[in-house]
Amino acid sequence: MSIFSDLFRSVGVYFSTKGSAPMEMFAERLVHEFPRPEDWRTPFSRDRARIIHSSSFRRLQGKTQVMGTGENDFHRTRLTHSLEVAQIGLGLFEGLDKRGMIPSDLAAFAKNCRPILSAACYAHDLGHPPFGHGGEKALHKQMIEFGGFEGNAHTIRLLAKLEKYNKNYGINPTRRVILSVLKYPIAFSAYPQSQQKDFKPPKCYFDTESRVIEWALEPFSASDREEFVRLFPSSGGRSKPRYKSFDASVMECGDDIAYCAHDLEDVVARKLVGKDDLLSCAERFFHNDKKVGGGDNCVCFEDFKMLFIDSYARKQSIGKIINLLMTNTDLKTLPQFCHPLLKYQLVLDESVREFAEFLKTELTYGMVVRKPEVQMLERKGQRLIEAVFLELVSDPEALVPHWGETDGGDTDERRVCDYLAGMTDAFAAKIYHRLFTPGVGSSRDEL
Repeated sequence: MSIFSDLFRSVGVYFSTKGSAPMEMFAERLVHEFPRPEDWRTPFSRDRARIIHSSSFRRLQGKTQVMGTGENDFHRTRLTHSLEVAQIGLGLFEGLDKRGMIPSDLAAFAKNCRPILSAACYAHDLGHPPFGHGGEKALHKQMIEFGGFEGNAHTIRLLAKLEKYNKNYGINPTRRVILSVLKYPIAFSAYPQSQQKDFKPPKCYFDTESRVIEWALEPFSASDREEFVRLFPSSGGRSKPRYKSFDASVMECGDDIAYCAHDLEDVVARKLVGKDDLLSCAERFFHNDKKVGGGDNCVCFEDFKMLFIDSYARKQSIGKIINLLMTNTDLKTLPQFCHPLLKYQLVLDESVREFAEFLKTELTYGMVVRKPEVQMLERKGQRLIEAVFLELVSDPEALVPHWGETDGGDTDERRVCDYLAGMTDAFAAKIYHRLFTPGVGSSRDEL
């Protein structure tokens, strides 16, 4: 606990009469540290810098977004996607500010939002393993009995423990930055056994990071904390969390908009969907001259035809879609919370939610991700990760580089999982061939 916490507790202002903890508490780090001499930056700006300069951030350039990283040099990778999410996230916050939509009790916390939102958006995909959701499923399958695996949970673990800034404390992030990337404030062990063992990983954080999550939530009242970590039933008998902080809601909204529009641009430019197929799908949504939005700020079927004219028209069409989604957002109030960082969430306006769901579910997922050609590659990546995991965990001391240098009380399975999750697609394939393909690999290879 830092000196700020001791000071605030000693004078009895840990919580104000409105249930809001002092802002200074959210700038604290789990392990107190002093800034370097003449460093004028805020703690949040330093967090952002540590994320940008992290090895995990650089490795995003070699991780699958929707399409594989080696297929072409045009489409998005996890890295370029994260940069675009940060740009959209900051734009969403500026929109709230320009429209005068920031409530008075949130205003003081909003002053620090820019570096926090940038940090959250840059970091939001750090924990994704190689080969996209295929890699995530493969690691979860092997880790079910050892605490599971989920991409966002691994992001928290990277920031709080694995990154090479502070030994055993990652980048030693501030409370507020931890909360900004905590999309799912539920521990893996809190889920029903049936959901833990499901092929699809539950939305969670790892129990190994319980201490840092509990610390990050300390500034909130007991009632806020209890409500924030509740599980709610959803369709298909699966439970899931419902809440996230204000910062995390802006980050997730930016992520959704980027996924909706930018991946659509990629699949059209790469000709992964046929013109007739995509326009037929769009025509069903825009039947009877339907328009989304109003006035000049609207999208119609003609805008989807523009995707196929040329690259200039395509860029204009994608920009129009992004503008529509960004300018139709609302600040939702959750009266069950006292603290403004939990009380408010940015959401897409009801008028564009159906359109956003159409873009994500029917176009990007339905017409691209579910294509047999893409599914074959995802399955191949899944099998590759499973095979490498089983081989490494059979004798990690002999097979995993630098095995003896760190421990931290984690199981062998979790440490092997950490090693694999941090690989790029190409490096994971290289390790696979080194282990299993005769004639491939040299003792001089970089590992």
